[in-house]
Amino acid sequence: MRWLLLTLLAASLAVAGCGQGDAGKTTAEKTEKAEKAEKTKTAKKAPKPDLLAGPPGEESAPMPPPVKTPPRGKRQKIKLPPPAPPPPRPEGEPKTSADFDKLSDAAAAGAPVDKPGAPPIQRLDAYKFRVGRVFLDRQKRLLEVPAKLNMTKGILEYYAVGSRGKLHEAVLELLAQPSHIHLALVLVGASPTEYAPKSASIITAGTKLELRVEWTDPETKKTKNLPAESLLFERKRGKAPKALTWRFLGSRFWRGRYVADMDRSVIGLVPDPSVVITVSGDAGNPYRGDSLGFEVNTKNAPPKGTEMKFIIKVVPDAPAKR
Repeated sequence: MRWLLLTLLAASLAVAGCGQGDAGKTTAEKTEKAEKAEKTKTAKKAPKPDLLAGPPGEESAPMPPPVKTPPRGKRQKIKLPPPAPPPPRPEGEPKTSADFDKLSDAAAAGAPVDKPGAPPIQRLDAYKFRVGRVFLDRQKRLLEVPAKLNMTKGILEYYAVGSRGKLHEAVLELLAQPSHIHLALVLVGASPTEYAPKSASIITAGTKLELRVEWTDPETKKTKNLPAESLLFERKRGKAPKALTWRFLGSRFWRGRYVADMDRSVIGLVPDPSVVITVSGDAGNPYRGDSLGFEVNTKNAPPKGTEMKFIIKVVPDAPAKR
């Protein structure tokens, strides 16, 4: 009975303690709890900081308006300005093949064209002229062009190019303007290849030419005069080629400009309509096979940079058979 009374008394005290709540706590504990509750309320009410605002006391810059991007499929087209027209060419510069004939006729008549851009023509005597750096003899029908050896080995697509031309694949560098060589050929009576209007079909092949190179041997000091073919190595034959057929092609014009003057390509070994002189036939492109095309004949080539005279001579037409 005594045990039962003690149990009931303990249960009553427990219920009384639960009802009192914070009654059993000290004043300091109650104060600390109240302060924490107040801080929590203040933090919830405080505004969020503006991350884009400047330092305190300074007004923040206004936000730019949002960029409106056009919907897909409706973007505005960019209008490019029309291309600028090419600058006008000098009045005396050849702009067509017929202009070379006019310049030649005027020089032969003793009244060379004296206009801005016209090729400089100097008459030396009744038959000899100089067009720029190109010497010509109308009686012998030959040209002499200053040149220098450009390559002593390697594959070739051109026999000769002008300065700043495709020197990485040409055995000679010619020190004359391609259009001056063209005009000099017309002056000695040569005719370029004639094509059908608006077509690549050939009506008349250009005048046949003979090409030679001349230089002074740096060791023996003797003059060497050899066919142009002597500096070539035909890869298919494994030696120098037989005599090749060279023809006056005449390059072409693009927007009134002589293309060979722009490309600096003078004598081609592969088909190229921009050259002044071309080789008949096609030995192939040396970049497409080890047995195709030409390369420098290292046995006959003098040292690189050797000054040379490049000679172009008109081959007379064979007499007609009776």
